[in-house]
Amino acid sequence: MLKTRLSSKNQIVIPKEAREKTKLQSGNNLFVHVIDQDHIMLSKEPVDHVKALEGLGKEVWQALGGADKYIKEERASWDRKSLWTQHS
Repeated sequence: MLKTRLSSKNQIVIPKEAREKTKLQSGNNLFVHVIDQDHIMLSKEPVDHVKALEGLGKEVWQALGGADKYIKEERASWDRKSLWTQHS
C-alpha cells in the first residue's frame, strides 16, 4: 500500500509508483468515488473506445484503393451474382 498526505490546500500527490503503473500523466482527469466515511477510490477517466479505435485498419482500405472504391466494386459484384442466379 502506498501512502500520501493531504496538504493544507486539500491536495494530494499520487506516488510515482502508482502513476507509472496506471500510466497517469499531468492533466489526466480523475474521478473520486466516495465509498464510505473512511474510504475513497480514485479512478481514471474511462476510455472512449470509439475514439481509441478511430483509424484502425486504414492501411487496409488504402491498399484496396479506398473504402468508396471497394464498396462500389463489392456492390457491383452483388448485382452480377443476382443476374447470374436469375438466368440459371
